[in-house]
Amino acid sequence: MDWLGAISVLLGIMLIILGVGMTFSIDIIETVVEKFLGVIAIIFGVVLLSGGYMIVKQE
Repeated sequence: MDWLGAISVLLGIMLIILGVGMTFSIDIIETVVEKFLGVIAIIFGVVLLSGGYMIVKQE
């Protein structure tokens, strides 16, 4: 579960950067957000998938 927590922290940081980029319209952050939006979606999917697998595995 340690790696799952680490990925969750990373995802939280990415979402904060996404929120800052959408709120304040900083050009550099907007470029980074556009490039990493797909990566954020993939990581979020992996977190949900692995979390769901661990829940199913425990039952």
